[in-house]
Amino acid sequence: MAHLIPPRLLRLAALLALLTAPLAARAAEPVFPANASVGLVPPPGMTPARTFAGFEHRSGASIVIAEMPPEAYPQLVERFTPEALRATGFEARGAGEPLAVAGGEGRILRGSQAANSLTYTKWVAIVRGAPGTGLVTVQVPQAADAQVPGPAVEAALRTIGFRAPASLSDQIAALPYTVGDLGGLRPVRVFMGSGLLLTDGPKDVDPEGTQALAIVTPSMGQVAVPVDGEAALARKALLGGLPQIKDIAVTGEERSVRDGATVVRLRGTAKDSRSGRPLRVTQTMLFAKSGYLRLLGVAGPDQTRALDGIERVAASLALR
Repeated sequence: MAHLIPPRLLRLAALLALLTAPLAARAAEPVFPANASVGLVPPPGMTPARTFAGFEHRSGASIVIAEMPPEAYPQLVERFTPEALRATGFEARGAGEPLAVAGGEGRILRGSQAANSLTYTKWVAIVRGAPGTGLVTVQVPQAADAQVPGPAVEAALRTIGFRAPASLSDQIAALPYTVGDLGGLRPVRVFMGSGLLLTDGPKDVDPEGTQALAIVTPSMGQVAVPVDGEAALARKALLGGLPQIKDIAVTGEERSVRDGATVVRLRGTAKDSRSGRPLRVTQTMLFAKSGYLRLLGVAGPDQTRALDGIERVAASLALR
């Protein structure tokens, strides 16, 4: 014979369900970096990062979130293979797999990477939702696997969600530096919460590389620069370049001081990696105690107005 549950207990169970359901829902809500449209529920012990869009852990583990327009997703998927990412030092463990994302779609690769004399367990995910495309990179020093375990990371990646993005002006206002003069260039987007992309042209995505562009990025956290080592670091950064340019040659170097910060300005030539057409490159780096701020500009030799504009942007930059 079935046992009947007293109505009083049924009412109590229903009340407890009503009280606890909102708590569970709140616990599962993604946390979004400032002004970001891609977020997730971070693993225990990870907190919002101070110098980049994402989360950090005292062990050195990090989750970095980079945002791009929706049309970037198919381009990323095409190159989202173990072979393509091996060139970056990432050793994938197996092929890419689908990643379930609320309100969108995604792909994920798992593996490891060596950097700065450490080996990291690493996850790389690309996701797309209504607001745009997100690249989510998780890296955990293998010595810290017990502090940020793999199952916790996997659970966090399954909570990736989207929200309507903040306006571009609000995102620029929240940057850890100021841009006093846009030099006639057009802001395109803020990426990783601290980088700014500007261009001279109507296209937000320019696969042919015909538009002049300027990219402003601060250092991620404090960077130890040897005494009088700013120029060497600046040259190393410039020669690292971008995947879209090659054959970089430095043709000029200037050093100055601005508001207590050492400024190293480099000029040079390069070639477009795809078409081989000649390019002009310019880089300005501001070195302060809290880190550095870097502007890299690329334009064709005939795009003199844009090159002048890039220099105006560089001259107006200041760390907050």
